[in-house]
Amino acid sequence: MIDQFIKQFGNGLEQAADTLGKLPKEEIQAQLHEVARNTLSKMDLVTREEFEVQAAMLAKYREKLTALEARLNELEK
Repeated sequence: MIDQFIKQFGNGLEQAADTLGKLPKEEIQAQLHEVARNTLSKMDLVTREEFEVQAAMLAKYREKLTALEARLNELEK
């Protein structure tokens, strides 16, 4: 995943390299930020919020599964 980001980011930098040397520092930072944003948007990533929601759901289902396994064990006895 990181390798893919670095490769795509590098490609974006190559495309922007001609104009970067002629711009003020703030504009260069904005251009780099845009290249990074575009690179990340092309990757199959989830937001932190989506990740937290999925993690919470997984924890909830794990608890239910544990309870069901315990109940099944009791019924089997």
